[in-house]
Amino acid sequence: MVKEEKAKPAEQQLPIIEKAQAKDKEKEEAPKGVTARDTGGNTEPKKTIEDETEGSKREDEQEFLRRIGFKEQRKDDKIQFIKRLGDDVVIGRTYNSNSPNGRFWGFNGDKPMDTNELKEKEEVKQFYAFRRGEIEMPEPKLPATPSQQGIREAQEMEFKVKRGRMYRVEDHEEPDSGLAQQWGNQAKISLQIMEPTEQTSEYAKAVVRATLPDGQFIEECVIHYFDVSKERILFEIIEKMQKQKKKPIEGFDEEGRPILTPEAKYRAYKRFIKFRDFAIRDAITKAGRRAILKLLNREWREPEEIEAEEQEAEMVHKW
Repeated sequence: MVKEEKAKPAEQQLPIIEKAQAKDKEKEEAPKGVTARDTGGNTEPKKTIEDETEGSKREDEQEFLRRIGFKEQRKDDKIQFIKRLGDDVVIGRTYNSNSPNGRFWGFNGDKPMDTNELKEKEEVKQFYAFRRGEIEMPEPKLPATPSQQGIREAQEMEFKVKRGRMYRVEDHEEPDSGLAQQWGNQAKISLQIMEPTEQTSEYAKAVVRATLPDGQFIEECVIHYFDVSKERILFEIIEKMQKQKKKPIEGFDEEGRPILTPEAKYRAYKRFIKFRDFAIRDAITKAGRRAILKLLNREWREPEEIEAEEQEAEMVHKW
């Protein structure tokens, strides 16, 4: 009876020892990077959380570079952000396996910039101010998609070219379509081609709506009738050849219409075919120009338009 009573306490201690040994074994087999605190409740590795935080910060910094004008280039595991500051000055930031959080570099001509030169660049100062939380993320000018990026680059390239001028008509000057479009862009006027814009065998018709940011809009319509355009082109060719001391007319028919020389016929036919090919585009351009100028209260009209309006007013007053 005595032996049996002593055996019972020993048997009761066995589970406690086994539990302690299991706990020690669990500590020994715990993966690297996992602390004793991690095994208590949170089973997610601490390193993974830190990696996600670093990755998020890196993405924000890269987006910041895009929004302050850096162009992005990718190749394999390398990402470069490049910005040209002048004809000979280029700066950039490269992300790769050696520099996962990025490294600035720059060239002044063929000479690499040192660290002190780079620190003086405004873009570099802005980047580190953003990293320290001193400035906010700039608003994007355009969505950072390939198509929008292409549109923005095309627009920047277009406006580097000088375009638009004033030209003289009779006793006054008028803006051409290029200049009118620049004025429209400054006023944030949008153009929309409306129905029924079409081209048939007899005419080319364009209806264009110009709209201000506040919603105010004006529609303009331009129609090129090919019979009328052909007559206008013939008269322009005749006048031009006469100024060049060339003979455009070799006689007149029974109805008094001029009979053109072979050279004048060739010039007129070539000019008319070219005009007909681009008639609808020309009508759209002119309708857009008129609509923009009307919205800006800077409408110019052809002398023929003014004369026709005056004649119509006189007829109304007579009645």
